[in-house]
Amino acid sequence: MSYSGSAAGPEVRCGVRLRREKLIMRIFQNRIGAALLRRLADPEAIVRAGTAFSAAQVVVTAVEFGLFTELATARRSMPELCERMGWHPRAAAPFLDALVDLGLLRHCRSGRYANSRAAALFLRPAGPNYVGGLLELSGKRLYGLWAGLSDLLRTGIPEAGEERGGNEFFSTLYRDPAALRDFLTGMTGIATGEAMLIASRFPWRRFRTFVDIGSAQGALPVRLALTHPHLTGAGYDLAAVEPIFREYVESYGLGDRLLFIPGDMFHEPLPSADVISFGHILHGYGESVRRDLLAKAYNALPPGGAVLVYDAMIDPRRRNNLMSRLSSLNIMLEMRGGFEATLPECETWLHETGFVDIRTGRLIGPTSMVHGRKPGPDPATRR
Repeated sequence: MSYSGSAAGPEVRCGVRLRREKLIMRIFQNRIGAALLRRLADPEAIVRAGTAFSAAQVVVTAVEFGLFTELATARRSMPELCERMGWHPRAAAPFLDALVDLGLLRHCRSGRYANSRAAALFLRPAGPNYVGGLLELSGKRLYGLWAGLSDLLRTGIPEAGEERGGNEFFSTLYRDPAALRDFLTGMTGIATGEAMLIASRFPWRRFRTFVDIGSAQGALPVRLALTHPHLTGAGYDLAAVEPIFREYVESYGLGDRLLFIPGDMFHEPLPSADVISFGHILHGYGESVRRDLLAKAYNALPPGGAVLVYDAMIDPRRRNNLMSRLSSLNIMLEMRGGFEATLPECETWLHETGFVDIRTGRLIGPTSMVHGRKPGPDPATRR
């Protein structure tokens, strides 16, 4: 009796599993049922998320080969591209067609390939909206860092070699001229679209001068100067950045309005201006460091001056913060104190520093800005 009873349990469970599997199979085999099931739980979305690295590598590789630059001059057939790029035809066909499916290339009736509108606008190095620098940085640097995510979860220690031991990320990275240029170009890829929106959505008419802390190549200073002829400003960064900043600024003919100020924000007072901005710089440090830098900005601002912070901050009002959370993991892989704050956290830091009239705004992608004003009249009203 006990033997038959113990055997019945597994048999019953097996029968339940079989009935459930058969039911799921019938639903998948029915067109209407399958459509409804995919709306409830689509395995394709899981597979895409788990293999997203393959699509990313296709795009990064296309940028590294200069494919979009090549197609900016003329449409090319696959054999022509194989000859000019040194590709093997076996891999070239699926590679090019994958870029078509990704919306970055067009396959013309003539059989030739051409850039899509998006690629023509954002992936030509000579264009002002080029974001390929970020993709190149991803391929050269970030892809390898993300292989250390499991170690980060176990230890909390960044994967980046620049943060090992007593090293400090920027001062270590900036010793390598090639790595420095790659990094700064990547930052321009991140910041260009955001800078365009900041130039239009912040009340710049109330101010006359600005300093961008951690300015990199100068994406924000350039867009501000191009949008607002009354503004003059400066980029503030470590001394190694200066020639790259000046080269970028001069390419827009803005050398007379945009200066570079070399300095170390941790060991020196910040330069004074009507507006002090921190773009994708505070997220690399812990809360105490962020508060210290905001206090330095407060002290450097005149009455009525403003501070502006923009990062991939987490917005609790948003339904989905995936890109912000991935950015948070990315900066954790880079820097030992890094994380993406929430918008309310950043607002609190500004308020407790003494800033008033604190406001927030969504920019592009996961990036938001928070800005506040030091009590006093607008600097533009002073004579």
